[in-house]
Amino acid sequence: MFAKNSKAYSVYLLFRFVFSLAVSMSTVLSIVYHLEVVQLDAFQLVLVGTVLETSCFLFEIPTGVVADLYSRRRSILIGVFLYGVGFVLEGAFPWFATVLLAQVVWGCGDTFISGALEAWIASEERNRTMDKIFLRGGQIAQVGGILGVVLGTLLGNLDLRLPIVTAGLLTLIFGLVLLRIMPETNFSPVREEKNSLLADMLGLFKVNLNFIKGAPVLLALLAITFCGGLASEGFDRLSTAHFLEDTIMPSFGLLNSVTWFGVMSLLGSGLGIFVSQVLIVYLEKRGTTGRTGVVFFTSAGYILGLILFALGKSFWFMLAVFLITGLMRSLKEPVLAAWMNEHIEEKMRATVFSTNGQLDSFGQIIGGPLVGLVAQQFSVPWGLICTALLLLPALFLVPVAGKAGKNKHST
Repeated sequence: MFAKNSKAYSVYLLFRFVFSLAVSMSTVLSIVYHLEVVQLDAFQLVLVGTVLETSCFLFEIPTGVVADLYSRRRSILIGVFLYGVGFVLEGAFPWFATVLLAQVVWGCGDTFISGALEAWIASEERNRTMDKIFLRGGQIAQVGGILGVVLGTLLGNLDLRLPIVTAGLLTLIFGLVLLRIMPETNFSPVREEKNSLLADMLGLFKVNLNFIKGAPVLLALLAITFCGGLASEGFDRLSTAHFLEDTIMPSFGLLNSVTWFGVMSLLGSGLGIFVSQVLIVYLEKRGTTGRTGVVFFTSAGYILGLILFALGKSFWFMLAVFLITGLMRSLKEPVLAAWMNEHIEEKMRATVFSTNGQLDSFGQIIGGPLVGLVAQQFSVPWGLICTALLLLPALFLVPVAGKAGKNKHST
């Protein structure tokens, strides 16, 4: 039997593994599914992502407030079940309208998990270093993602709907398992006295807003997240189209275009696991002072990699820079989360993380249609270049956040 805290850490790692497996299984061929089965055009393709991010934007703060007021565990469980329903809906009914509805359902589920998961493990594991927890969770998620990619690719070669529906059923079963094994021992609501749900939400939101306004380092980190959101949707939605339209994908036996996207995810996950371990060792030696350099380097690498990817015509060159670009983003996110966690008060942790998620979604809502229109009116490579340029302000914001953090510690 696990000790109290080690059980929470084990459940956290199990969650990251299984949830990543299910999400990878569902999404590894989802763009191909949207293109070939649902037959979406370039603008509809980006619109699907925009609807998802709009749902995340609208529900993010209310669900974060619920997590801080009532229970982070309960919020996570609700999110898992909504994810499962959304996946099943998306894969079972291959129509544009139902795909959009599915984005709303599992987008809402994502907001119940976003913020609540980080706040839950930070509360349960107060004596552990958050950089290592988040990076280790990222590694385990990569392992789950690899398995999800393999299963999703195998199932997708039979029927492109099959991995999405299977992932939904797996997520629903995992939710039932979490009901039995997920602990919550260190949670205390931000307010002991409850009023109406709406009044409590508004009250906590005002407290959260005032707290963020009084913390310059948080303001800078949230602005970096917003820029990341601006530069995210274009890469996620247009990279597949760039491979399919602007280069020739090699075919070796069973290695067709569908299987290639699975191979790409496998290669990206394997690279992420290895480099994450190197980064864990680096941050253990440098401590929190190394975060500024890591976030700056990965942001710059993402911009450069995306531009090179957009300009590429050779498949092997595009594959190499595509993997590096994805790696830069995957390394930045856990370090940024740990950096933010250091400056958040315990009782508002889920709400602040939800604010972070909302800004990411808001950035994607703005950036997605913008780059989608550029891709539609000009070309997919120009849409990708536009995506890269949207992250440029982050290069100026990272030193600002580092300086603000140093000023706080010095006072």
